[in-house]
Amino acid sequence: MPKTRSYAFTKRYPTRVNTLTTPVTVSLGFDPRTTKSFPAPKQFIAIWDTGATNSVITKKVVRTCGLKPIGMTQVHHAGGVSNREVFLVNIGLPSRRGFAHVRVTEGDMIGGADVLIGMDIIGEGDFAVTHKDGKTTFSFRVPSVGTIDFRRKRIPPLPPFRKGGSGGI
Repeated sequence: MPKTRSYAFTKRYPTRVNTLTTPVTVSLGFDPRTTKSFPAPKQFIAIWDTGATNSVITKKVVRTCGLKPIGMTQVHHAGGVSNREVFLVNIGLPSRRGFAHVRVTEGDMIGGADVLIGMDIIGEGDFAVTHKDGKTTFSFRVPSVGTIDFRRKRIPPLPPFRKGGSGGI
């Protein structure tokens, strides 16, 4: 059986961060297997959000890429519930792996990002975040090729906390 090729990238930060970002490309949705002339992809900054079910783009992405809505949908977000336009896009990751025909909604974002990568894309691969020595590192590979299990090597259990003792939680 041939080995599955995976596409991966790792981003290292010099400090611990609370927001994971990478450059991505976005273009009008198309099938790269059947399209002879590809729309030019535009580069944006993306936030990676495991709490988001689907990916989101801003009005800036819609304008820059000349996107036209393909419909409307109801979106549940931190600010409540609203009806939002739906767009069909291709998204390219730093690993040079792309996702074709991704259904995204238009939404507002903070922090300078114009794309939110949600679980619709994250769920296609393996995703890990570490904070060794106070420096955040995150890696993503697609397709998923294995399980990441930090408990695979058995570690002896910690002793139970004593009531009234020091050092407990």
